[in-house]
Amino acid sequence: MDSSSTRRIALRLTPQEDDEINDFLSTTLRFKTKSELIRAAVYSYIHKSGYQERQQESEITFSKATMNTLDQMVVKGLFKDRNDALEFIMRKVNEEHFLSIWLSKLVKGYLDTRDLLTMDDFSSMDEKDDKQRGESNGPKL
Repeated sequence: MDSSSTRRIALRLTPQEDDEINDFLSTTLRFKTKSELIRAAVYSYIHKSGYQERQQESEITFSKATMNTLDQMVVKGLFKDRNDALEFIMRKVNEEHFLSIWLSKLVKGYLDTRDLLTMDDFSSMDEKDDKQRGESNGPKL
């Protein structure tokens, strides 16, 4: 790497951290210097953290009411921008397990509604209809 195209930074290490890095460097041929090792470690950390994926633009459409609510939060100084507000809200949703709670209520509500009328209910309704028709319209035996 050309030294004119690089920047120098200072890194503070405890004596134990420095010794551990030196021990590692003595056992590997991949890195010749602490700078190479630390540079590779930083890039590896960034890559594994998913930072690049999070930086990609996303587009989500919200209703005007939702956008107005987000804007009011920003105007009142609660958040610096809409994205900041949405990130906070989503973090809280995840931390408090709101999504799983809401989904379980939604599914339970759906299942409760389905249980109101089962196939057995329909067959017993058909039997009642048949009996009523048979008693009033059919011959008595």
